[in-house]
Amino acid sequence: MSALTQTLHVPPKAKIRTEGLVGVVLRHAVLIALVIFCLAPIVWLLITAFKPYGELFSSPPTLFPIHPTLVNFAAGWSVGGGRGIRDSLIVATSSTVLCLILGFPAAYALARRFAAHGQLSFTILSLRMLPPIVPVIGFYLMFQKLGLYDSYIGLIIAYTFMNLPLVIWLLAEFIRQIPRSYEDAARIDGAPWFRMFCDILLPLSAPGIMTAAILSMMFAWNEFLFSLVLTGDNVITLPKALADFFLFQEPNWGQLGAIGIVAMGPLLILCYLMQRYLIRSFTAELGGR
Repeated sequence: MSALTQTLHVPPKAKIRTEGLVGVVLRHAVLIALVIFCLAPIVWLLITAFKPYGELFSSPPTLFPIHPTLVNFAAGWSVGGGRGIRDSLIVATSSTVLCLILGFPAAYALARRFAAHGQLSFTILSLRMLPPIVPVIGFYLMFQKLGLYDSYIGLIIAYTFMNLPLVIWLLAEFIRQIPRSYEDAARIDGAPWFRMFCDILLPLSAPGIMTAAILSMMFAWNEFLFSLVLTGDNVITLPKALADFFLFQEPNWGQLGAIGIVAMGPLLILCYLMQRYLIRSFTAELGGR
């Protein structure tokens, strides 16, 4: 009996390896399921974009297009999708640049003059927590009086107001990680503030700047309520243009899928380029830059 027990006994190390293997398999299974869950809508959108109109409502439905077509891309672009992407690029890019120009000096003052746990940081960030319906009414009344309604400048101002608090708070947290000794050494060497700003603050704050730019661009690109209330026929951003597909014509899911795929392009390119820049920045800092 003892010999049989010894034969069936599993060594502790083998048991640990087995449990570790089971854990790895479970983690990979969860990650694969999460990836499928996240990519399924995008894959469905891509398949729909290449389906002819007749296949969208065929019975039984087809998973993949039998006769792929590019008509949806041309039609969706011509009926308003192209104009929406153009206007969104103008407004989102301009507001992002303006947020960075205004936000970096404010973030530097916040990081160097006020404590991280102070109330001012929370007060600035709380402005971003306002429901959009609260400021949009005031913007509408002011823009009507100032002649900024249905204009690029008005929408850029509104988006900058929406994203600037987040940019300031985020950049301030990055600037706090930069030791003051770097700035003190530059002042001792006689470097003017602008030289210190360009040679020390900007390179070391690059990860924070890129992160703030990505978030600001994404929020401005996807914003709908401000563009719906503050614009008419002259400025039509992408979310508003996509809504027009449902309001003024019978929904064409192929065109919606095509414009949706095209609309993801600028953000994907931005994230890809910024990711590479972030990696280079972190590598340079770890290398003793």
